[in-house]
Amino acid sequence: MDILALLFPREKKFYKMIEEQVALVSDGVNDFNKLIVKFDSLSKAEKQKLILDIGVKEKKDDILYTQMVRALKSTFITPMDREDLHQLVSTFDTIIDTLELLMMKLGAYNIKKIDTYFRNQTEIFYKEFRLLGKMVTDIQKESQVEKHCREIRALEQEADRVYIKGLGDLHADSVAAKDIIKYSDLYASMEEMIDEINEASLIIENIVVKYS
Repeated sequence: MDILALLFPREKKFYKMIEEQVALVSDGVNDFNKLIVKFDSLSKAEKQKLILDIGVKEKKDDILYTQMVRALKSTFITPMDREDLHQLVSTFDTIIDTLELLMMKLGAYNIKKIDTYFRNQTEIFYKEFRLLGKMVTDIQKESQVEKHCREIRALEQEADRVYIKGLGDLHADSVAAKDIIKYSDLYASMEEMIDEINEASLIIENIVVKYS
């Protein structure tokens, strides 16, 4: 049986909302990955559609997030701490919020080509998110959850190195000032999302250790 069902035996509605939130974030991550992987070959209209799609998902998540917070504050009964749950759903909400903002920046900055560093950051982020999914799948196996959490931390450290190297090269090369500003902001937003994945993994690990 799914551990979420075990953790929310009396609140099937809340359990369903969490499933829906995770699905929305997952779809958003897949859209973002598609945008970056195929960026150079996508038309402006195709890019705009992906950006609009993530906006729709983000608005749905906002509604869900509000409903979940209200449920936590009312008569919600669960063996888990409200604080643990609030942190988890808040982190997923932040991920999709940042994802939407980042995709909007790509359009607003009129980015024509994705550079190596941003592409590498995206690859790391996507790997991290997939590992986060495995943590949920293996949530009843404490050793596997801890393993995936370590892998995410290692990727987060790799992402830090990519981020610093990218910033260094921006300022070292003969890059136009406006491009330095644009890419510095994009790198920082990507780094924030990567950090949020790491935060989510630590929350899940803490939940598993606490309730295993």
